[in-house]
Amino acid sequence: MSLFKPAALFLCVALAGCAGKSDPAATSLKEGGAQQGKAEQAAQIDKLKTAPAEKESSWWSFGGKDKEKDKAAQTKTANKAESAKVSQAWLDDYEKRLRSAMAGSKFEVERRGDVLVVVAPVDPSFNPDRPHMLLPVTLGPLSRLAKLVAAEPQMAVLVVGHADSRGDAVLNRKLSLERAQAMASIFRMSGLKGDRMLLRGVGSDKPRATNDSVAGRASNRRVEVLVTVRDGLSALVAQNER
Repeated sequence: MSLFKPAALFLCVALAGCAGKSDPAATSLKEGGAQQGKAEQAAQIDKLKTAPAEKESSWWSFGGKDKEKDKAAQTKTANKAESAKVSQAWLDDYEKRLRSAMAGSKFEVERRGDVLVVVAPVDPSFNPDRPHMLLPVTLGPLSRLAKLVAAEPQMAVLVVGHADSRGDAVLNRKLSLERAQAMASIFRMSGLKGDRMLLRGVGSDKPRATNDSVAGRASNRRVEVLVTVRDGLSALVAQNER
């Protein structure tokens, strides 16, 4: 048994030595491949550093220079469109469209400078028993007017209710506002919302005829829809509050 122990020990040491050694050729190939890979990677990095920057893809719609350029172009186009809308040619064309929409109704169309005004007389437009309620005959022309304005994204309206001088001034102002609200509801149903519509009730503060006659008082009882560009709405409100 003592002879087998040295032999077994020798064999174990020999096997362990073989397992610990590596093939020189394989090691050389492995090291050469790693060095080649590092060299290729370094070359690619240098190429990226020296290559001109590529333009951002134009299809990407969530940020980037292209989106900023597109937004600037759209703003520029919108500004040009706004300028065109207040031209004399545009006013002439839009006035014709308003008159066509109001044809056959009791509504009147006027031009006051760069503002187009649709005047709705109270007597044929509102219920005499419920003076803040529109009569059914007004719904057709009002809907046509509302759709015409709503179809123009740069347009806005100021709806102003007026009364004659009879009765209490506070109640007249309240009633004039309620009539403006009744007409504005038709515009809202047609999609005109937000900063494109404002309301005012001015009572008898702005008569367009004398209140000394029946005809004059009837002329003063009215609701006016002032059509303007959206950016000019605040100035129009200030002008009508003087």
